[in-house]
Amino acid sequence: MATIRLVPSTYYLSSSSYLSVSNINNAYANTDSDTYATVTNTRQRTSSYYVYLRGFNFDDVPENAIVSSFEVKFKARESGVSTSSSYRPYMCHNTSTITGTCSAVSTTATTQTFTGVGVTWETLKGYGSNFGIRFNCRRASSGTTSYMYLYGAEIEVTYTIPTPRTLSVSSSGDGTVTPSGTSTVYDGDEVEVVISPTNKSDTVTVTHNGTDVTSQLVAHGAGSTSTFTADDVTTHSIQSGSSYAEYAVGRSAENPYSSGNNMYASSGSTGYAAYSFDFSSIPSNAVIEDIEVRAYGHRESSTISSSYVSQCVLYNGSTAISEEVDFPYTSDSLITITPTDMPTRSELDSVTLRHYVGYYGGLVLGISFVVTYSTGTGLDHYTYTFTVSADANIVVTIGGASQPVLYIKQNGTWKTVSRVYKKVNGAWVEQDITTVFDTSAKYHHKEV
Repeated sequence: MATIRLVPSTYYLSSSSYLSVSNINNAYANTDSDTYATVTNTRQRTSSYYVYLRGFNFDDVPENAIVSSFEVKFKARESGVSTSSSYRPYMCHNTSTITGTCSAVSTTATTQTFTGVGVTWETLKGYGSNFGIRFNCRRASSGTTSYMYLYGAEIEVTYTIPTPRTLSVSSSGDGTVTPSGTSTVYDGDEVEVVISPTNKSDTVTVTHNGTDVTSQLVAHGAGSTSTFTADDVTTHSIQSGSSYAEYAVGRSAENPYSSGNNMYASSGSTGYAAYSFDFSSIPSNAVIEDIEVRAYGHRESSTISSSYVSQCVLYNGSTAISEEVDFPYTSDSLITITPTDMPTRSELDSVTLRHYVGYYGGLVLGISFVVTYSTGTGLDHYTYTFTVSADANIVVTIGGASQPVLYIKQNGTWKTVSRVYKKVNGAWVEQDITTVFDTSAKYHHKEV
């Protein structure tokens, strides 16, 4: 395992009129530092003003790293600053606080680590330059100047790098193959090879390290995209504003309802509005290629915690099939939700978008549910997908149209068959695909 310590590189003051900073570069260090930056609060009132350390170098963590743990730390001391726990440091996304606990800064330079961090590494990394640690420089008394001394901060990340492998993809014939050539991939990566014959009737064969994997090809028809708005909504455990959920029905994220009050749950609980959609216009034999849901709305408070909730999640029946995506602002903005588990066409009819709210809630004003699908007719391309566990040599041959191709339908998807067997005297014997069938007979396939 490897460890990297990400450090800040920028700062932000909530008031440049009353807060000033000296030697700020001393704060752009990890918690081993013994030098400090000084933040001075000159206002003769006990009002809260904040300094944020931001600009952590997330990009220094390798793109393909598997992060096993991370810790957010800082080193600081104070003079004349309020030490009430209400004014302790917080982690923040922009100015919205993130769940996590530490003690108030004391007069002794101390390194602290946030506990109970309420976000995953991927979420934290996604905040990028908007992630920061907030220090409250509130005066303990109005007549005493307060000083916050910042020695440094860090995100200590522990990770591993998967074993690198060589992927080689070559092709012959008339068409395109993506990816092509030689590249480096890593154990656990999922690779999708897209094969697009120029002449759609041409046969395609594929070998993987010399083994014929043509039977694993998935044929895709020309894609179609449809956008849906919510046609109904039901609410669960909402204390106030149930009717406000209806503002989003029939409204797209690009043409939302103009404005609305906040919907919220009772104290200590969460509720949700479940938006359903009419997908009947998508053919029953369609293969769902992609889903993107755009929701337009807001949150009631900039704080993000168990009581301050305004987030959207995709569900297939009672099972979540996407990550939770928070509305980031108290003003209306657009968020995008994508499934981590793609539903089939039959499952799609049970998919809903839930908008969860807490005691401090929010509202959705419009939803665009975008579905990209194919029907298997009008062949467009093939895909071959595998998980990397060794070096891979993929050879694609795009041949002529004279060679017959046999397809079987599995789980709504047409797949090519590379071999045909016939039972002769109780034993399965491989047959020549060009001569095995009697054109006047009917056949069905049997998996053996």
